[in-house]
Amino acid sequence: MTVYLTTFPGTVESVAAARRFMAAALRIAPGASVPETVIGDAELIISEVATNAVQHTRSGDPGQTYKVRIAVNARGVSVDVRTKPPRLLLDQPHAKDPDVFAESGRGLHLVACFATEWGPLPFEDGVFFTLQWHPAQAAAPHIPEPVSG
Repeated sequence: MTVYLTTFPGTVESVAAARRFMAAALRIAPGASVPETVIGDAELIISEVATNAVQHTRSGDPGQTYKVRIAVNARGVSVDVRTKPPRLLLDQPHAKDPDVFAESGRGLHLVACFATEWGPLPFEDGVFFTLQWHPAQAAAPHIPEPVSG
């Protein structure tokens, strides 16, 4: 297992950096051939979780930070995003059914749809998520179907 850990400033601009960090970690992890579809899913999820860290926790306060820990092996990735406490005392991360007319509120619903598993960290502030794949999934090349005509 290979572990990558870094700290990001609690700013909106850090979300793109977290996305790049995630993609790079999955592409360079020794012994892990991560399928591109999984990398795309991981980028989407980290984007949503990092955005929530900045918008809904004290990590988004001036001068504050959040930490991202990525652990990769041949079959999956486990990610922890450790934040400062929520801005509202009882505001714990949870997915809700999105309002089709709302401009926000879909982030954790997307996380729940794409992650193998996810939830709040049990002993500190933040969330975790996992993605799993079969090693053969990464090794198998995509062969397009023949077009009959």
